[in-house]
Amino acid sequence: MKRPLCIIFMMICAAVMLLVLITPMGDYIEVPDRATVTRVGIITGKEHKDENLIVYIKVPDKGYSLQLYMADSDNEPLIGTVIKVRGKTFAFPAATNYGEFDSRKYYRTLKIAYRITDAKVLETAGKEDSLKEFLYRERERFGKKLDAFFSKEDAGIMKAVLLGDKGGLSADIKDLYKRGGIIHILSVSGLHISLIGMALYKLLRKGSLWVLPSAIISMIIMFLYGIMCGMGTSAFRAIVMFVIKLAADVIGRSYDMLSAMSLSGIMLILDQPLYITHSGFLMSYGAIIAIGYVLPAFPEVIRQGKLKIVSGSLAISLATFPVYINTYYTFPVYSMVLNLLVLPLVALLMLSGFLVILLGSISLSLGFILSMPAHVILIWYRFCCNISGSIPGNTWYVGHANVVQTIAYLIFLVLFCVIGMYNREGEKSRSERLERMRVLLLGLGIVIASFRLTPELKITILDVGQGDGIVIESKEGNYLVDGGSTSKKNVGKYQIIPYLSYEGIGSLDAVIVTHEDEDHVSGIIEMMEEMAKSGGAIRIKNLILPDISESSKGDNYKKLERYAGLLDIPVSYIGRGSVISNKNLYIKCLGPVPKMSTDEPNAYSTVLYLECDLFKGILTGDVDGEGQENLRSFLAGSSSKYRDITFLKVSHHGSRFTTDSSFLSIVKPKIAGISCGKDNRYGHPHKEVLDRLKKVDSNVLRTDKCGAFSLEVKGDSLKLRKYLEE
Repeated sequence: MKRPLCIIFMMICAAVMLLVLITPMGDYIEVPDRATVTRVGIITGKEHKDENLIVYIKVPDKGYSLQLYMADSDNEPLIGTVIKVRGKTFAFPAATNYGEFDSRKYYRTLKIAYRITDAKVLETAGKEDSLKEFLYRERERFGKKLDAFFSKEDAGIMKAVLLGDKGGLSADIKDLYKRGGIIHILSVSGLHISLIGMALYKLLRKGSLWVLPSAIISMIIMFLYGIMCGMGTSAFRAIVMFVIKLAADVIGRSYDMLSAMSLSGIMLILDQPLYITHSGFLMSYGAIIAIGYVLPAFPEVIRQGKLKIVSGSLAISLATFPVYINTYYTFPVYSMVLNLLVLPLVALLMLSGFLVILLGSISLSLGFILSMPAHVILIWYRFCCNISGSIPGNTWYVGHANVVQTIAYLIFLVLFCVIGMYNREGEKSRSERLERMRVLLLGLGIVIASFRLTPELKITILDVGQGDGIVIESKEGNYLVDGGSTSKKNVGKYQIIPYLSYEGIGSLDAVIVTHEDEDHVSGIIEMMEEMAKSGGAIRIKNLILPDISESSKGDNYKKLERYAGLLDIPVSYIGRGSVISNKNLYIKCLGPVPKMSTDEPNAYSTVLYLECDLFKGILTGDVDGEGQENLRSFLAGSSSKYRDITFLKVSHHGSRFTTDSSFLSIVKPKIAGISCGKDNRYGHPHKEVLDRLKKVDSNVLRTDKCGAFSLEVKGDSLKLRKYLEE
């Protein structure tokens, strides 16, 4: 009750979160994707990324902004002016798989409706915002100085840390820092603002300047610095708290960190309620709540004893644990220790970078000397992250938590804190009992949040665009059947691995490759490359390839064998009659015939039969031609085991040359799944196949219509789940 702002802030957050959960989020999109449009707006910001000039305009009377990729990067329009542009719309892609990053939701939170590519300026009017344009020019100038004294990779890090410019960050560095749990240092956040702002304020005070002018000058400079860096949620929160801190010094009042945090949070949530779902917002405010509430509730032995050095990191980890498991679905186990090796050097890193910016132009020699501390620190950061990644168990694949699990964890964490504060003045005997109870409650909360019920059988057809990617989960093991795409880049990184993480799958008992075409193996090759460079990658225990003649093996087939050898992954070869060992699930290979010789990869495509309780399914890869004829003949002469199946993964994305009437008259699938890209150039699935499936009364599911879909077997029941409603 001593902090009414905290109570108000938490009530607002709870109310907004409830509304977000029960109310569907609308879109800003007003035009079809790839449509040529003309738009008018006021320029609010600019940045460079991958040699592209990106301009942000606010559309009058609409309440949203547009992101423009300019056709001419040499002639920059000025911030504050009104421009009329023409270009093609680009709708931010929405997620179509569980665990996949939702670009549309992310930009919706930032109030950016869509992108216009190849934007050409038709007219300009109005007066520039001199202050914002000046800050933008200074940021560009500072960035060029960093480019001059650092390597491309290190310059990208320094610009992110000092200027909030992430356009030059390499994907490898972001992944490395993310796996280590130190990616927060790449954003201008509370740590940066407090280091710079308080250093400036103390410097002015030591210069015999009065409190009021020192505070005003520091506030103004930090506010301008925040604008220059883009004023993200973390920066805004830190600047508001910094201003309140200095204001308290000026008027001689005590400063309350949690009340200051609450005020900034209320301001952000009222401006954009969807920040309540933004991981950056939750991480930033979770860290402050951890320091204000969780850390003081720790037992004395942790706060003041031998564990004092890690107590702050431990508190932040506990407070942000729900964010990790609901955003990344993994938890960097050694991040607490790693942050102890990283955070103390951030001040020196920033000082070195700022000195390079301020004094580097005096002489090249001086600039390189001033940059040396930053060079050494960045080498140290990479070394720490790599060592952390090489230690077994560095990444905990927790998987996603549902709403009930998340709320339960938060309740137990609150009880841990409340009981801890109540126990301060208690008797020793009572204190010991309550301490044991608190530890038990906290442990129970973690167990509940991380508990995952393994299904008897769950088959998920991922939406990988024009390609195939099937995940099989069972009590005995987890398998990936194919994983590739020709319509989506980095399908392993952006679709397959996120889904596996979402499900809490940190290792695959086997990856089964039906054939070597790019749209079936590109993501698997990515995963192997990730294994080669990262200890935090999803581990592949076995690689299973179709048993074909040596002359039938193409480049991708041999590449998979070679990668498996380099990574010490055992390779097995299966043909008709082979059985994959699994106590709860019967998996038998129906094709190809062993040592099959053919020039067509589709012809030797692996066909798998799955059986679990009353469920029967067939996964056909891309089998066609000779392979399809062999399969049809085998099924026609076989027992009734393969007839009237529950699920059929339709061959070759629904091509008219596969899944013929004779084959369907045998298997008669109740459910047919087709993996194909939206508006793909092949026209898959073809009408002929859809008509044939309709004749046998199959319920057809298509990834281009419903995104990823899964079938979950529980005893004699079958639960069907689609990511999108058709």
